[in-house]
Amino acid sequence: MTDAEQKSPKGPRIDEKQRYRYIGFEVFPGKPGDLFKNQAEQEKLVEKVVAKRTKGGLDLEGCTLIEERVSFGEKLVMAVASVAMLLALLLPWYTVYSEVPAEAAEQPAAAAVVDDSLAVLGAQDSLAVLVEHDTLVIEELVSEEAAPGADVAEEMLAEAEQPGEVAGIRRHVGERSNEEILTGHAIRRTVNKEYSHLSGFGAFAALGSVGSAIFSSGFILIISAVLMLAYGLLCIGLPVLNFYSLFGLKGSADDAALKMKKYLRYNWLPVVLLLVIILLSFVGAGYDSDVVGSFTSLGDGYNVGVLLGTLSWGVFVSMAASILVAVKGIEI
Repeated sequence: MTDAEQKSPKGPRIDEKQRYRYIGFEVFPGKPGDLFKNQAEQEKLVEKVVAKRTKGGLDLEGCTLIEERVSFGEKLVMAVASVAMLLALLLPWYTVYSEVPAEAAEQPAAAAVVDDSLAVLGAQDSLAVLVEHDTLVIEELVSEEAAPGADVAEEMLAEAEQPGEVAGIRRHVGERSNEEILTGHAIRRTVNKEYSHLSGFGAFAALGSVGSAIFSSGFILIISAVLMLAYGLLCIGLPVLNFYSLFGLKGSADDAALKMKKYLRYNWLPVVLLLVIILLSFVGAGYDSDVVGSFTSLGDGYNVGVLLGTLSWGVFVSMAASILVAVKGIEI
């Protein structure tokens, strides 16, 4: 640097002592003194550092770099989640139902449908008077020996006293024989749902019966069934891999943690498979003839509604456990 640059309005350059003081290296104001009170204190600290290095420790105490990456409590939580993933195979994975019509209970008779002349308050009393009046008229006709048509009157009387052939209809003869009283029953259709459940292990055992009907259906349904079988196998293999990662890895803490991070990432596979199955269900597929009509909840074809209605809570328990373990793999 030239003399002209040194005498610039910016001022002279700082020396090394000023640099040491103002950049942040100074511990005490002014000239720093000795770090130790005496020689004995210095020798004691040096011996302590040498002993720590001999054992392989670090000089800095309380440094976050030497903290344990995966604590025992975290390992315990992941172990419990792995066991839950395995035990979820004992829970219901698939649920279907059939609607069975219930026996129709006797319903109360509906209100009588009558002519406007009777559709008033006290219609039943009016009807009783009407029937009684007609009966008396017919009896008077029968009592007259010389009256023509006595046989016809007797038949009319019998018809008035007995209900008609059609259930719910009563005819009244006499002066107002053109009126009819119609009664009916309101029938309500009631059904009962009979549920059938299949566990994760039961799905493997039912490959001979249920599997034959599924694998003879549409291509999308076949692919979904294969992916669900792979999902079930992962619920067996991943817990074993997780336990090996948590308690079986050898080497230093850092090396074991890095290997554990690599293995725990495989717990995302069940989530990926389930998402693929849901996306495929939007395309849909047809059933084999043996499947159609077997269960009401299956409908006439495979779609996303049938899938979500069929999957039971055992699948979601295993998925939640795998997510719990996989998320911890991200944190390492």
